Amino acid sequence: MSTVDKMLIKGIRSFDPENKNVITFFRPLTLIVGPNGAGKTTIIECLKVACTGEMPPNARSGHSFIHDPKVAGETETKGQIKLRFKTAAGKDVVCIRSFQLTQKATKMEYKAIESVLQTINPHTGEVSLIYLLLFLVIFCICPWLIGFDILSDLEMN
Repeated sequence: MSTVDKMLIKGIRSFDPENKNVITFFRPLTLIVGPNGAGKTTIIECLKVACTGEMPPNARSGHSFIHDPKVAGETETKGQIKLRFKTAAGKDVVCIRSFQLTQKATKMEYKAIESVLQTINPHTGEVSLIYLLLFLVIFCICPWLIGFDILSDLEMN
């Protein structure tokens, strides 16, 4: 069974772009509790964005999902979600999603900077990266042309 271990949130909604907020998930259950406005929904939305890349409803294509640079007194805010999980095979994988929101003269500009799956070989210490956008394009369009087993690659076997 796959399990979620930790998630780092930085610069997403009300989470400060300068501080790293780390949430540790416990097995078999983690409760997320707190007063209104504490960020409970943001944590759940970050899990979804990290896993699927899909922005939450009413996020205006990411504009309202990233910490507002005007609130921080800046022209640019960077946001990041890192999700560490174990695959069903027991291998550690880190999903990294990075975003940027820039205040232009008349409007805000949103960019998804990076979407990466990172694994570390426990024997050699070698870091492997899979850039998710390219992987998903290949996966959706022509998996039969490149001749690999999608599920085994997702499990990092």
